[in-house]
Amino acid sequence: MRQSKQPKVKRVYTAKQIAKRIDALGEAIRADAGSGEVFLLGLLKGATCFLADLMRAVPGEVAYGYIDVIRDIADTDTAAALEIDFISHTEIANRDVYVLKDVVSTGVIENYLLTQLRQHQPAAVHLVALLDRPDLRTVALETDYHMFKVGDGSFVGYGLEQGGRFGNLPYIGRLS
Repeated sequence: MRQSKQPKVKRVYTAKQIAKRIDALGEAIRADAGSGEVFLLGLLKGATCFLADLMRAVPGEVAYGYIDVIRDIADTDTAAALEIDFISHTEIANRDVYVLKDVVSTGVIENYLLTQLRQHQPAAVHLVALLDRPDLRTVALETDYHMFKVGDGSFVGYGLEQGGRFGNLPYIGRLS
């Protein structure tokens, strides 16, 4: 029986670098939102660690929820979003919503999601990426905030998984 080659993980961002960026991002979001409530809406499942740390780093009143976007995996060229599922009933009307996404690449799913969320009349909707890959955009979309801009590669750790593995790493690494 042949064993498959185990991927190696090259550390790209340490836990300390992540923590420093989380603190800065929390302060930037609070400055943007003023003294009002900040509502963090995390996309499952890649943004769970990101949301947990960020909600503690935003001073003042913070609420949160989770959302799942079910897409047609077979249609990877367009990654057409099929369904948006609020994990628990969440009212976003008149709230400042910060949508947390693990990796923003083509922007197709995010563009669809933001369009759908705006129909619920939030006060504002902001896109926040853990990893931003603007070189892969196929639609006109900018993140409002991002932790790190990255280039090529498959990234793991800090909630990012590859084949159900590596999500528990306290750092972000690139598979090789």
